[in-house]
Amino acid sequence: MKINILDAAISYRAGHHYDYGLKILKHYAQAGHDVHVFGHAGMDDETAGDFAEFGQLTKLFRTAPYQLPSDYDWYAGEIAQCRQESATIAEDLLSVREADVWIWPTIRPQDIDACVVRDVQSPMVGCVYWDPGVESGSIAAQLFRSALLSAKEAGVNLTLASVEQELRHRFAPIVANGRFVVVPHPVDGPPLQTPKTALKRIGFFGHQREEKGSSIAKPLLSRLVRDGYSITFQNSHNLAESPNIPGVDLLKYAKDMAEPIGKCDLVVLPYDVQNYRARGSGILIECLALGVPVTAPLGTLPGRIIERFAVGPLFHETRVGPIYQAIKAADRNYGMFAVNAHRAAQNFCQRNGVAHFASALLAAVR
Repeated sequence: MKINILDAAISYRAGHHYDYGLKILKHYAQAGHDVHVFGHAGMDDETAGDFAEFGQLTKLFRTAPYQLPSDYDWYAGEIAQCRQESATIAEDLLSVREADVWIWPTIRPQDIDACVVRDVQSPMVGCVYWDPGVESGSIAAQLFRSALLSAKEAGVNLTLASVEQELRHRFAPIVANGRFVVVPHPVDGPPLQTPKTALKRIGFFGHQREEKGSSIAKPLLSRLVRDGYSITFQNSHNLAESPNIPGVDLLKYAKDMAEPIGKCDLVVLPYDVQNYRARGSGILIECLALGVPVTAPLGTLPGRIIERFAVGPLFHETRVGPIYQAIKAADRNYGMFAVNAHRAAQNFCQRNGVAHFASALLAAVR
């Protein structure tokens, strides 16, 4: 089968774009499929080498998915961005080969609009990871609805997918053709052989930036080091400054995230509540698959998942004090959280993994 994987955010070794794209490329290639990846035109050489090792690669897309809307217009930023990027992506798609299926590991309204303009005939599946604001009727949600309506009217064969059941419910009111599937998480684990026993090492992982608590990292980590904890702090793309604190082990790119996460006894997700209210976390999923206790803020999708499995305490506000108190609560009740995390991992890994995710994406197309 010919499979196209398309994601303009495959550009450097960080985030779920790199991780999920490379995982499914490896799986499909090893299964004997003819796979071609289309990433960002400015993809760095290291990232390009990682993908080219397993399949064909084209540095294609000229748009930067995380460009600020205000860079396009001070007033109608999101609308102007979608309009201009849709036109650019449509031009870029002229260079995409025909295939049996197109997979968008992350899809946006401008991607859908571009496929309508290009009259893409191949069946497609596109994944979403956060709610654009459907309940509030945000401009982002309206753009999604408009693109999905256009796709339905044009007969574009598109199915939306998500690894989070909650997002299916949130998107349901705006999905024009009713096609939205929940797919397994592309995280394999495997679970730790035995539960953790004591809280000694605390981990902070991912693509550090303000919405992930980068501004409070230094004072929080300093306090934890004084208390005698060992710290692993990953800063995978240097958008934020790494804290230079004795006792903090700094980590950049990790080929296998499970290895450093598995060495930690607790992982902290100091996420902004508003940005993560209906947005998943790949780091949380790694913790669930391994059996590592984890803490995150109340009122977020990661927090609700942690609460459901009882794998860690929650904090009420993303500030140093509340996070510190949550870590201390995790320490006081560590045996319970560790056993719960170990038990949750056993169940999680039976239902999830790269093979399950990749197969579900192909099964989703019609």
